[in-house]
Amino acid sequence: MHKFPIANYQRFSQLPLEKFDQFNFSVYILDLEWNYLFVNKFAAERLGVQASDLVGQNMWKRFPELATDINFQNLRQNLENNVAVNFRTVSPVTLQRLNISGMKLEDCYYCTSSLIPNREDLLNELRQELLKKP
Repeated sequence: MHKFPIANYQRFSQLPLEKFDQFNFSVYILDLEWNYLFVNKFAAERLGVQASDLVGQNMWKRFPELATDINFQNLRQNLENNVAVNFRTVSPVTLQRLNISGMKLEDCYYCTSSLIPNREDLLNELRQELLKKP
C-alpha cells in the first residue's frame, strides 16, 4: 500500500498525520461510519477543496456518485468486512484514473489513491525528461 508501513498502526490516534501531508498520493482516513477524520493536502488539492471542509462529512453523502459506483460499493463492503482492497478505476468524482487501496484499522478506515497517468501525460513526461538530457 504505497510502501508505507500502515500495518504498524492499529488506531487513528497512533497515525502520523503530519507525515501523510508530505505524500504525493491521496490519503483519506474515515471513521467506521464513513465520516472523514483526515484528508491529506494532496487529496484536497485533487478534489479542489480545503481538507478541513471534508473533515466530519460523510463520504457517501458528500460524494453520492461514489455510493452508486460498483467499485466503491465493493470497497465499502470489503472494508466493513475487514478485507483489504486494491483496485483500479475511474473516479466518478474527478473522472481521473486511480489506483485505490484501503484497509480497516481498529477504529477507522485508511484509504489511499494515486493517479494513473494517461498516455498523453506519460508522453509529455518523457518529452520533458528528454529535453533535460544534454
